[in-house]
Amino acid sequence: GCESSLTLTSQKATDAVDGIFRSLRDIARVRMHMKQFHSIHNPGSNTHQASASYKPLLKQVVEEICNPDRPDPVDIEHISSGLTDLLKTGFSMFMKVNRPHPGDHPLLIIFMLGGVSVSEVKMVKDLVATRKPGTQ
Repeated sequence: GCESSLTLTSQKATDAVDGIFRSLRDIARVRMHMKQFHSIHNPGSNTHQASASYKPLLKQVVEEICNPDRPDPVDIEHISSGLTDLLKTGFSMFMKVNRPHPGDHPLLIIFMLGGVSVSEVKMVKDLVATRKPGTQ
């Protein structure tokens, strides 16, 4: 809300910081409802606290999509694009039909609100190349 530092007031700075923290709380609230991707921090154990680790959300999502064991993803949904997928999705309400897995298609499009960094693009490219070769 400021064109230059000359127009910056304490109230404008406070409002901006409050807006940032409001957004972070909203994101945390949504993430708490997720079953699989609710945290990016693994605290380790009481005996091995040095084993605490950070695993980015993008990495968790790509690993789940490229998982060779192919469990039905809990927090990821495949959007039907063709008649076959639409029929599978529709019949799955009445019968035990496996929904299409997001990793079934040879082209994977990941849309990130806010964008990605170069290192995140490289991470996704490397993960897909090692876990699901032949997928773009």
